[in-house]
Amino acid sequence: MNYLPSKGSHFALSLKTILFLLIIFSLVHGSCNKTATPATENNQTSSANVHTEANPTSGWTQTSYTYSIQTPWDLSQSDRYSYSGGEHRFWIYPDDECQYEGCTTGPRSELRMNNNYTSGRHQFEGDVYIVSGSAGTDIMQVFGGSTNATAIMLKIHSASGGTIKRYDNETLLTSAYNKWTHVNVQHDADNGRIYVYINNTLKGNYADRGDATHYFKCGVYNISGSRSETRWKNVKYWKNGPVGQ
Repeated sequence: MNYLPSKGSHFALSLKTILFLLIIFSLVHGSCNKTATPATENNQTSSANVHTEANPTSGWTQTSYTYSIQTPWDLSQSDRYSYSGGEHRFWIYPDDECQYEGCTTGPRSELRMNNNYTSGRHQFEGDVYIVSGSAGTDIMQVFGGSTNATAIMLKIHSASGGTIKRYDNETLLTSAYNKWTHVNVQHDADNGRIYVYINNTLKGNYADRGDATHYFKCGVYNISGSRSETRWKNVKYWKNGPVGQ
């Protein structure tokens, strides 16, 4: 015997079905909103934290160069310098001599780029690793000036986990010990300005201290601690591009 439900039963079944569908729709819709909101917030946070980096070598021409290594005159070069796997390693001690007999400057172990110039636009690029304890030491310089021997020096100080300054003046980077740091130094010799970038960020521009014959150096020169050491790699020379971008 077949049972035929009444109209009331059909109506009750329909209400249950509708309520069920409404509940499912509400749950699905709410779930979608919870997923979308964090995604939107994450995108906004990510966008706010993006830092636009400069490209200091954009528009410049990479140029080949030769170099010489300057170490204490009374020691074998290998006592204060080594090169392996594309990495130059320089180190000095307080009682070391300078690079030639009779000179009166401080201890040094440096790469001297043979890129002498008196005009135009020139750029040094390289990655430096500064060993902790290095202090009172010039790690990179643009040689030549009329009021001073150099146009600029980047110097490591012991404060704040290793602080790179322009000479003993402006702070360019703190916490510089025991990590690789990217360095670009642009010299506009025609207008007497030098632009310093650290990790692709322009840190400042400075007067170059007068016309002279200039060239680039990197390594370690002078010391106030017990031992100074830097390692340099990817050292490049660039010419004739825009400065301060």
